[in-house]
Amino acid sequence: MGTTPAARSQETTFQQAGISIRKDGRQVRIDCGRRKDEMPAVEEGSGSHDVDTTPDGEEQRITSFSSKARRRLRKTLHSVRRDARAVFVTLTYHETDPTPFGAKDHLDTFVKRLFRWLSSDMDGVCSPSLVWKMEPQERGVPHFHLLIYGTDFVPVQKLSRIWHESTGESSRQHLKAGVDVESAVNEDGKLQGYLSKYMGKTYEQWPGEGGFLYTGRWWGVRGRKNLPVAEWSPVLDLDRHEAEAIIRALLDEWDVDMPSYAMPPSLEICTRGDPYEWLVKNLP
Repeated sequence: MGTTPAARSQETTFQQAGISIRKDGRQVRIDCGRRKDEMPAVEEGSGSHDVDTTPDGEEQRITSFSSKARRRLRKTLHSVRRDARAVFVTLTYHETDPTPFGAKDHLDTFVKRLFRWLSSDMDGVCSPSLVWKMEPQERGVPHFHLLIYGTDFVPVQKLSRIWHESTGESSRQHLKAGVDVESAVNEDGKLQGYLSKYMGKTYEQWPGEGGFLYTGRWWGVRGRKNLPVAEWSPVLDLDRHEAEAIIRALLDEWDVDMPSYAMPPSLEICTRGDPYEWLVKNLP
């Protein structure tokens, strides 16, 4: 007797259990192959079903850069191809001291002008994208770190003028020193690793006296459809129980205290280098 469509659907889902890697990126994923309606509620950021976007209306109520936000940023960076062309840029202020929301308005203006210029005036650069991260300077003023993808060279003079005009700053010092560009070539994800230095510290609130209660998001992606994300490649087929055993062993090894009923349906691991090498070394 033939199987029903529902049963065939369930069979297909269970056959998806296994291990995949972003072989050109820096991630390993272990899937149990469970159906969506079987998936237990897990802490955001611990499985592959979390997202790095902020629901409508939540932007105004964010007060900190949490460990969950840091994990989502890290996962985004590790999903990008290690050979992706990119430049690392820092944007700062001189005279003005905007709020985090005001600074992100300036960033929005800057990105729109930058993308318009990259898409029309830079030879061979038609599909720009970037990852941005907001940080507090010592005096409590926001500044930004960006990874701009689609090119490995952008004239600092051009960036400086676009940022200067976007902020409304008037000092010549800001025009000269408001932008810093990392000239290193993005070899094997070097710039992604460089940006990782700036996301290690979490913030329960904006630092300093008179800090801001609400900050909105501390990081994000612009031009997401153009982000050079590495494709997932299957490496090993497993059955559901084998995949669950591997996930449980890794969580135990990392001293992650999680009850058995909350076992995540999948686990994504960010690796320092080649994900296949990590897999060979660490697979239980």
